[in-house]
Amino acid sequence: MALGEKLFEEKGQVVGFKVTKVHPIEGMTMELSATIDLEGFGKFPSGKEMGSGVMVQYPHGVVDGSFHGNLITAEGDQIMWWAHEKGKVGQDGKIRGLATMSAFTNSQRLSWINNLIMALETEFNPETQQFKTTGYEWK
Repeated sequence: MALGEKLFEEKGQVVGFKVTKVHPIEGMTMELSATIDLEGFGKFPSGKEMGSGVMVQYPHGVVDGSFHGNLITAEGDQIMWWAHEKGKVGQDGKIRGLATMSAFTNSQRLSWINNLIMALETEFNPETQQFKTTGYEWK
């Protein structure tokens, strides 16, 4: 896998959280929503995001996540995105993982984003309910 340029860094705060299932083998299923500040690099736009999704934490510490959201750029353009994550709980309790993400926009200026696949490095702190992500172009 070849990573291209660094596209963005984002910091977010979970603002909604609901445990929907607890099972000794199937793990704990959670729904969450977040607000996110994204700082774009190069031609990738900065902006504010809203996102939500479902996360499953298995008893052995592996985490599976599926998320979607909306970025409103500083210029007012809208970008919709989808991400799928695999992670694991570290000894410090933080969940670190990798995700793939794609996006769509109707903006002519940002139409190049429609063909972009991104690789994300993620870190979530369950204690503070804060997370940070770094996004790279996947070539």
